[in-house]
Amino acid sequence: MTDARALAGHLRLHPGRRDGPAISGGRPDWLVRLAPGRDADTLPTLLGALFSLCADAHRDCARAALRAARGQTESAAEAAVAAQALRLGTAREHLLRLGHELPRRLGMNADAGAAWLRSSPPWRDDLDPIARLAALPAWLQRHLLGIAPVDWLRRHAAAPCDRLEAVAHWAQEQAGRPEVDPGSPVHALAALAPLARTLATPGPAALRPGTTDWAALARAMDADAGFCRLPHRPGDATPAGVPDTGPWCREADAPAEAAQAGASAWGRLGARLVELVRLAGPDGARRLQRGALALGPGDGLAWCEMARGLLLHRVRLEADGRRVAAWQVLAPTEWNAHPRGTLAQALAALPETGPRSEAARLLALAFDPCVDVEVICDA
Repeated sequence: MTDARALAGHLRLHPGRRDGPAISGGRPDWLVRLAPGRDADTLPTLLGALFSLCADAHRDCARAALRAARGQTESAAEAAVAAQALRLGTAREHLLRLGHELPRRLGMNADAGAAWLRSSPPWRDDLDPIARLAALPAWLQRHLLGIAPVDWLRRHAAAPCDRLEAVAHWAQEQAGRPEVDPGSPVHALAALAPLARTLATPGPAALRPGTTDWAALARAMDADAGFCRLPHRPGDATPAGVPDTGPWCREADAPAEAAQAGASAWGRLGARLVELVRLAGPDGARRLQRGALALGPGDGLAWCEMARGLLLHRVRLEADGRRVAAWQVLAPTEWNAHPRGTLAQALAALPETGPRSEAARLLALAFDPCVDVEVICDA
């Protein structure tokens, strides 16, 4: 494995494996060596560069953790700017997954998808952040939905079947229309929906800010040096299952509806599309939660909901308040690609017959780890 690949992390998926972990590999915790002694004010920018996927979310979360460690509070203006950046960055990531990654990994018209992506307001460098978000609803209506985002959401919420099933039917209908943009992700969504709907991914209660004991999580991070690589819900010393996190967790406020959204690979993929549309709506600014907590002098923790799920940064400063004593990052991938997590259980359950390799790749797309993935079908 090359040094760059080892630094970024690498996952090996073993579909159908029942005599060992269905997920191996992972991402090294290089912050243990990189962060101590560094100027704390340089870490947010550095971490945004190192965690280049969802970089904006990492920078914001790092800054918030640093403020909390110093006992500083965020002004209303700072909070508004950060929330806007989080909303825009999450929309960008959803567009990238839907418009570029899905067709590329399915061997479809990736060039058309890239052109579609470049035309989207969140990816236009000639617009400022406010203008990008303001232009998104009209662009989605013209280039993806065919109707206004609020009407699209209302129509699917009122569907007689499950709302994500309604989205699957919509994608298949849209893909058959000749006037639909060849780069639209409806073509990829329609192609993968039949198999994705058969891949069950039920799991334990999802990870959400409102149900997370931040102080207990910090204590678990203190007690176990490897916690950020193999996390578990505090209090579950040997959990049978590990919670996951992602846009499907935010599909509804009611736990039962959120569980339904994450019950299949399709539910997880479809939730990404639904959240993109919600972010463009009038309530988009309140869609994603973020916050911070001072754990003690020189000790701060911050979190935010971003494209792949719940992100957490924790920083401890040296006595001078300027240099880092320790910095920890707990990213969504460490929950979602846990060897005892929902993805691992879904991979292990794949039968020996059928499109096992294709199913494993589709499950990886649904959970969207932010590291390179390799599928290995054991003999």
